Amino acid sequence: MNLKKLNKKYQPLSFQERLEKVFQEYEQDQILVTSSFGTTSMALLHLLSKVQPGHPVHFIDTSYHFPETLAYRDQLMKQLDLQIVEVKADKKKNKFTKENQTWRFNQDLCCFINKIEPLDTIKGKYSIWVSGLLGFQNVHRKNLDLFESKDGLLKFHPLIDMGKEDLNLYRQLYELPTHPLIHQGYGSVGCTHCTKKGENRNGRWLDVEKTECGIHDTKSWIKNRMVG
Repeated sequence: MNLKKLNKKYQPLSFQERLEKVFQEYEQDQILVTSSFGTTSMALLHLLSKVQPGHPVHFIDTSYHFPETLAYRDQLMKQLDLQIVEVKADKKKNKFTKENQTWRFNQDLCCFINKIEPLDTIKGKYSIWVSGLLGFQNVHRKNLDLFESKDGLLKFHPLIDMGKEDLNLYRQLYELPTHPLIHQGYGSVGCTHCTKKGENRNGRWLDVEKTECGIHDTKSWIKNRMVG
């Protein structure tokens, strides 16, 4: 796997062409697609519905989502005819975070139990992971390439260089719905306890030194802290 050659080959392509090429070059059952159904999710999901209708979209149900997020998920599922596969934490561990209110004292552990670990249980079944990360969302994502190596998988960000204006134009062009909380001042939406209003991802884990849940952190520092 030569990341430099892959990035060079895919860089000139349009967003749709990138996704089409991945499905041409890799077996469908080896391609993992995930979505948070957050404020910027609609572009990748719409492209997927055009390029590979019916391909599974894995959604991590932490049990802490805003009702608006779940309603938005259902709306997009119906409009784009998506096949959604729910990924959930171990029931006992999830119950522990509820009773312990882990998000108040150790956000990293809460994310590990409810997001990272559940996804880790299925990632081994795939060879390439497609995600809708956007470079404008924060500094970490700004520095990502189209392809990177992540936990033994080839990670693919076909929309990483899509700008905020491009995203809004895409949404308008294809008449895609917006996440309901955008109109209330939420630029990014995660779990209820750790999401506040703010531009882009500025409202995520407000007032703590944390900008990623760990799923997309290439350094895997959260996982190392939890189990290393």
